[in-house]
Amino acid sequence: MEDANEDGQSVEPLAKGRRADSLKAVPHGSAALIQMAEYTGDLIGLCDAGGRLAYLNPAGRRLIGVEAADIFPMRLTDYVVPEQRHLVDKVVVPTARRDGVWEGEMQLVNLKTDDIIDVQRSTFATRDERGEITGFVSVMRDITHDKVQKGRLRRQIETFEALIANNPLEICLVDADFRLRVVSRGARTVFENIQPLLGRDFADVLRALWPEPFASEAIARFRQTLDTGMAYDAATTPEQRADIEAREAYGWRIERVTLPDECYGIVCYFHDLIDREYGTRALGRREAELRDLNIDLERRVRARTAALNHANERLTAEIERREAVQAAQLQSQKLEAVGQLVSGIAHDFNNILGAVIGGLTIIQNRNDDPRIEQIATMGQRAAERGAALVRQLLAFARQEDVVAQRVDLAGAIGEISDLVRHGMRGNVALAIDCDDDLWPVLADPTQLQSALLNLANNASDAMNGGGHLHIAVSNCARTSADLPLELDGQDAIRIVVADDGPGMDSDTLQRITEPFFTTKARGKGTGLGLAMVQRFVEQSGGAMRIESRPGHGTTFSIFLPRAVDPGASDPVPRSDETGFNATGRAFETVLLVDDDAELCAMIAEGLSDHGFDVIVAPDAQAALLVLRTRAIDALITDVHMPDMTGNDLVAQVRASGSDIPCLFMTGIANEAALDGETVVQKPFNPAVLHYALRRILIARDQRASDAERLDRLTLRLKSDCTRSLLDHWRAVRAGPVIPLFETFTINACSEPHRIVVAQIDLGKVPIHFTFTLVGDTLRNAVPHSIAATEMPVSGNDSLAAREAAYRRCALTGKPSHEYARINLGDGYRETFERLLLPFSSDGIVVDHIVGAVVIEREAVGER
Repeated sequence: MEDANEDGQSVEPLAKGRRADSLKAVPHGSAALIQMAEYTGDLIGLCDAGGRLAYLNPAGRRLIGVEAADIFPMRLTDYVVPEQRHLVDKVVVPTARRDGVWEGEMQLVNLKTDDIIDVQRSTFATRDERGEITGFVSVMRDITHDKVQKGRLRRQIETFEALIANNPLEICLVDADFRLRVVSRGARTVFENIQPLLGRDFADVLRALWPEPFASEAIARFRQTLDTGMAYDAATTPEQRADIEAREAYGWRIERVTLPDECYGIVCYFHDLIDREYGTRALGRREAELRDLNIDLERRVRARTAALNHANERLTAEIERREAVQAAQLQSQKLEAVGQLVSGIAHDFNNILGAVIGGLTIIQNRNDDPRIEQIATMGQRAAERGAALVRQLLAFARQEDVVAQRVDLAGAIGEISDLVRHGMRGNVALAIDCDDDLWPVLADPTQLQSALLNLANNASDAMNGGGHLHIAVSNCARTSADLPLELDGQDAIRIVVADDGPGMDSDTLQRITEPFFTTKARGKGTGLGLAMVQRFVEQSGGAMRIESRPGHGTTFSIFLPRAVDPGASDPVPRSDETGFNATGRAFETVLLVDDDAELCAMIAEGLSDHGFDVIVAPDAQAALLVLRTRAIDALITDVHMPDMTGNDLVAQVRASGSDIPCLFMTGIANEAALDGETVVQKPFNPAVLHYALRRILIARDQRASDAERLDRLTLRLKSDCTRSLLDHWRAVRAGPVIPLFETFTINACSEPHRIVVAQIDLGKVPIHFTFTLVGDTLRNAVPHSIAATEMPVSGNDSLAAREAAYRRCALTGKPSHEYARINLGDGYRETFERLLLPFSSDGIVVDHIVGAVVIEREAVGER
């Protein structure tokens, strides 16, 4: 008997067993949930409408003590303690059916060890498009340890209060809310006329005991100690009681203490002068005990805080590592696809080219006719270019790791020096300098030589047959200031390939290492040479830097790690431990909405290649959420989507008052609802979509003047700080040009302590940022109070800088604004706003960025 999923495809019954088969029975659309569930530490289980378990994640299987093959055919109640199983059918499931979700505490049983586990459970009902219940999702978090800890803290508080309450001396405890919390046995006679007593405002208690102004003076002393921690010893003064006809004299002292719940409180020790001598001795002993207890509690609090901070640091590092692994995996998947395609044809194609080259060589050797020899030579060169192209594709897309070896650089360069010289075009002067006593490097020798040939040939082509090419090799010690951060703490060898050609502008420089990007004429280059060089350097654990300016030539600097002896302590980084730092450009921000993930990925990549910053939304609801939190320049949407049509999405956007240009994608021609709109028909050439998008953006720009765009930006700003900074920028800006940096005045901003200033250099890859000013508020928000020169920019989303935002501002010369609200999950929400404004030293090239960063934290009200 076979079951069928929602796509109509038959699958094996779940009881037959393998995990891959069980996932097919999961309701359509839950793939992302399954991927997340595989790595979360909480129990996540999915069941059908009848309560039969369809999926249980690894953390859940460990929690209840079952193997993957044993979860079928389990039911929703099988791992709940027997005495609570009736709640699942009578409370949990009906509530989830009626309200969509049930939340509460429950107990599970580990089927392997019979241990009882306390969990916080949330059960959600899933529905199909008709609203019918298709199953349930249960998320359970183990709170057994938390409950034990809470119980331990409660017992500590009870012990602490009992220690005071049973003390025969006169002691009272006031909590952080200035309420009387505990009165010792020896002090009860003093307060016996005041009822109710415990939990009462201590100011009322003192006024009930003593007349003015003594009562107010005592209240002020107590509050001062609570606020400052400064202990106070009162001078003995006889005073008439306010509640009884008696004149009494007490000696008293107040101290601030840290209570077991980590809040401050005040302990007041007082004694009747009649029993002063006895009380002083007893009180001294009790004070010492209480002080020791307080010191122990503070020590334990500090230890627990340090442990939590350490755990948080480990968690942050793990999140960053996983994100890097995911990015590397995505890049690996792209190259794997190229490798499979090339590998499928390379063998046969190389055989054909080998036969062609061999045959043409024979013709050359056996023929005396110069015309035929010329034709054969031309054919041979063409075949060799084809073979070289296949080799480049294979080298770029191959999946195996680099075969690293100890390489003598001087010898390796000497072997290819003749090839480099013969490859020079025209009248190019070549100079090769290798320092004496060069360290060996750890690299693939073939790829190393190929990389040097690529750089030399590119330089020769750029100089157009005339100029100077200089190759220099030298040691670079780990203490050198020129050593890149990627090789921090390692010795390295630096290879410099410099030419005095025409150089490159900043746009070309930022894309020069992108695969298939080339500045050469059609048929003259593949766009893989520099991409191969960068891939080789990264896989070798090295780093590459590029410097170029129009009219000043280009310099490539390659740093490769020194090959250490087998017994050395500094290991060479593996290729998978070196991050991939591809660069790109972001000009206009485009929101792309389509429920086809693969199509979205293809379109996004194509638009990114044309300079757009692309945000992908899988459906209309996700798109509306993005539009509420991000500034979008254009909206591209599919017409037919499951949750809402593209027409309805655009109607909602326009009804909100937004004038974002909109472009529709559809597979149905001549849809009447799209009359008057900009439409591209599927399937389409990416160039068609790019042309249509540029057309609606140009039309928008023609409709809106520069001043109107800045007015709209002003309306989007949330804080006085960003508004005052934009007003100052507009005031010092002469027309549509970039304002001079010398006109910037920090005091023109309403909150100078939120200002950050970065000096940029567009002549380097990656773009070089130097922070010359960081406001106090922003500096305090960055962990460990790092210096301005250490502010991170490239490849992260820190509070100080985000690479895409800074580069967009630098490359376009336009303001960049970001605003987001982040729910921290602990009862607080953080709002983040950043405005970046371009400045120039000459009014032409952006070389400074002034930004305002506003971060506010607010409590989220209960719903």
